[in-house]
Amino acid sequence: MPFGVDYSQAAEDIIPEGEYEAIVKYAGEDVTKVNKTPYINVTLVIRNDVDQKQKNRYIRHSIWHKKEPSQADLACGGYSAKQIQSLSKAAGLPNGKKYDSLEDWCDDLANKPVRVTIQHEEYPEGSGTMHARVRWINESKQLPCRH
Repeated sequence: MPFGVDYSQAAEDIIPEGEYEAIVKYAGEDVTKVNKTPYINVTLVIRNDVDQKQKNRYIRHSIWHKKEPSQADLACGGYSAKQIQSLSKAAGLPNGKKYDSLEDWCDDLANKPVRVTIQHEEYPEGSGTMHARVRWINESKQLPCRH
């Protein structure tokens, strides 16, 4: 069946700034391609069961390995304990739950609803290229989730 190109139906290049209900699609350790810097890659999907724009669009969020980790950071594999605890709270992971590994924690995040605030930032700095960045992750206001 033939079809035509229609730019008006194309997705916007960058997700607009604002607050979105989302789910955690995937979380896992990774490294950057160039410098091999470790980070936790958190892939989020904007929920399609909530009346909001940008439904089913993906958002990437990174939790970086700390250059000078504290004791609390070292307990989380050298990643920001504050960010890990904030994401755990936002995703509704049980307070006090223990994990045998960072991988187990990442697996437990799958399909958990959260609310994210997106801001734009220029990266690399001075390039003029804007990227959507997860500025805040909080508890969902739209439960139950039926994405």
